[in-house]
Amino acid sequence: MDASSDPAVQRVPPYRGTESGLASTFLGAVVFLASPVVAILATQVWAFADRTPNVVLLHAWLARFAVGIPVLLATGGLWMGAAGYRDARRAGQPAPLAVAGLLLSGVGLCGWVLAGIVLLNTTESMLQISK
Repeated sequence: MDASSDPAVQRVPPYRGTESGLASTFLGAVVFLASPVVAILATQVWAFADRTPNVVLLHAWLARFAVGIPVLLATGGLWMGAAGYRDARRAGQPAPLAVAGLLLSGVGLCGWVLAGIVLLNTTESMLQISK
């Protein structure tokens, strides 16, 4: 049975796997590049931030909300990469963008978890000191 007679191959639009892989690669790259920047920002906040209790409380609340957004982006990148890989395989096409997106999103998610821990620990310790 060749690829043209397989019904699963015919149902997938021709470039759907590539498009999903490209979206996954972009999302993964953004999270991957943002995580070390946030880790450096956390040390700068510790060194130079205003220690007024209300400002410290604002930093802590903003950090708690901000940590979740890149986790959602990286998770979406993983999902799109997996979908792109699956669709490329169904269409009988190579899937380098989907694999790159999966890798970048996975590494970006790991890096962001570490950067998020640093940011949350920084703001929580600032809360303890300001009390």
